[in-house]
Amino acid sequence: MNTAPTPAPYDPPPGTEYAFPLSDYARATARSLGAGWGSESAYLGAWGLVFTTDGRVSLRLYVDGDGSVGDLVIEDRKTGQEYPVPSWHLPEIAPRTEDDMREWGEHLAQFVLSLRP
Repeated sequence: MNTAPTPAPYDPPPGTEYAFPLSDYARATARSLGAGWGSESAYLGAWGLVFTTDGRVSLRLYVDGDGSVGDLVIEDRKTGQEYPVPSWHLPEIAPRTEDDMREWGEHLAQFVLSLRP
């Protein structure tokens, strides 16, 4: 009788499925937005803030896991308004390199700028 445990059907090693925490996405976004923008990491990088250094804008970047399929969302921390980032607006694959992350930052920066009146 074989008593060896059955391996999990899907169990990638840490850091191989998604190489960057969400706070890295926030940092890349702030860098792409340029002067006058900053970022801050949440605990364990689970979400990140993107903000103007003069305090006019404060956005939280996170993944909505509450009853959804894990959509990337930007929340305006002043109004509470949430803006799901359309998947068509983003690169097709998760970033694996610094150049990939820079590209994600550029796409997210464009989306952030589209939210401003």
